[in-house]
Amino acid sequence: MNTYWEDRFISLLNKNPKTSLEVGEMEYAREQFEIELRKETEKLLEEIKSKGLIITNIWDLVNTKKSYPEAIESLTNHLSYPYHHKNKEGIIRALGIKGAGIKTISALLVEYPNCSNKYISDAIILSIFNIIKLNNVKKLFDQTNENDTLLRDILHVFINNKKITINQFYHFFIENFTDRFIIQTSK
Repeated sequence: MNTYWEDRFISLLNKNPKTSLEVGEMEYAREQFEIELRKETEKLLEEIKSKGLIITNIWDLVNTKKSYPEAIESLTNHLSYPYHHKNKEGIIRALGIKGAGIKTISALLVEYPNCSNKYISDAIILSIFNIIKLNNVKKLFDQTNENDTLLRDILHVFINNKKITINQFYHFFIENFTDRFIIQTSK
């Protein structure tokens, strides 16, 4: 769902040529849109702040080189919230770190069939890949429930191919797992 300021920014961005007045209006629309995005995630940012991390927006986590294990639980819990797709993508990408584990992967898998935005579904696949690659896959596997065959099958991909690349995993995921989401959600 686009907001007024997002739509205004995009329409001005796509307009060529732009007058100096339109350039100023475009910048103002971008700033207003960023304020809307920050306002939408205020509760999440406050939760993260209460755990000792100070960030101005969710993308600060995506763009940092520092670890932030204290934010993982809050980020995971907010996955199912109906955020704007830019905030949703930021949360998902912020979860693709070493400290995340089975609970986060499971939450990402639950969120995947609800995606209507390709950037978000791609971010989910990327974050799952990163979490698994950055952790001990056999330990992750040992933490799974025997009934969670989808998650176990995904982990087996990494157990059987330790050198799998993101491109290989992405294509493998799309070709082998996407249909299983359709079956699971239609039950």
